[in-house]
Amino acid sequence: MTKPYIVKDIYFQKAKEEDLRARSAFKLDEIQQKFKLVKPGQTLADLGAAPGSWSQRLSQWVKSGKVIAMDLQAMEAIAANVELHQGDMFDPAFLNKIFIQKVEGVVADLAPKTTGIPDADAFHSAELNETVLDFCGDHLKPGGYVITKIFQGEEFAAVVGRAKKLFRAVHCFKPKACRDRSRETYIVGTNFKGMRS
Repeated sequence: MTKPYIVKDIYFQKAKEEDLRARSAFKLDEIQQKFKLVKPGQTLADLGAAPGSWSQRLSQWVKSGKVIAMDLQAMEAIAANVELHQGDMFDPAFLNKIFIQKVEGVVADLAPKTTGIPDADAFHSAELNETVLDFCGDHLKPGGYVITKIFQGEEFAAVVGRAKKLFRAVHCFKPKACRDRSRETYIVGTNFKGMRS
């Protein structure tokens, strides 16, 4: 017999209490507690940011810095230091208008439209991650970092392998706020080498 979503209920309730737009903010909390990557004054890109819970957290941590949040969906205003853009992260012309200067960090809590077929969902998740790594090649400063969600599947090792070519250190981390049966995990790459692959 499967366990009920007790974990979901705990984090869902906490999100409501803290006025967060989604429970996924607590996954970012755990990543930050472990790796301590986000610092005051940084400029960060939040790809696929809607509904905005990661940008809410990031805005608190970067303080005088800036979060550039983008998604296909429109988002309600978050904070003075969060710049919102509605558009397609697959469109280089759109990206080049927004990211005139390179950023210190890239976060992407992205998920494909799920089909219910685990292998297909994992494949499309890997495709999204390849796009995130392409983005890093164009818009991330040398020495910067990436935090990106991926569904584990056949392509997982290849995506991690590519990340290792781009970053001097790469870790895979599954926060406790993820459901036990979820195939999602996070790739955390640090000390970007400053090149494409």
